[in-house]
Amino acid sequence: MESTLIKLTAKGDRSHIPSSAEPVYTILTSEMQRVKARAPASFKPQVDDTEKRLNILFDHLNNEDLLQPDTVGMLVELSQALQNRDFNRASEIQMDVHRDKVGECGNWMVGVKRLVGMCKATP
Repeated sequence: MESTLIKLTAKGDRSHIPSSAEPVYTILTSEMQRVKARAPASFKPQVDDTEKRLNILFDHLNNEDLLQPDTVGMLVELSQALQNRDFNRASEIQMDVHRDKVGECGNWMVGVKRLVGMCKATP
């Protein structure tokens, strides 16, 4: 009988994010922290919800589940566009992922979309 090893990591653990996905985690986390520091207090509920949704994405990256390698590649490109302040490109990639990778998108996609908008609004 063949046994199957399933890697389950604790929620919030980021120690197993593969190097190919590391830019997604580091850049989006950095941008989220920047937005949190600059967003008006009235936007705290949206900021907190966005962070919660991004953590869902990071859990998927850490567990290497749900997301296919090409989707991770698209998210790396989106993250780099965000870091370079190319908000139009980041939005285009977000829409491409949302349209072409429906089965892989979940609650985390709302967080990515919202973060792009928040980054654009908080120079």
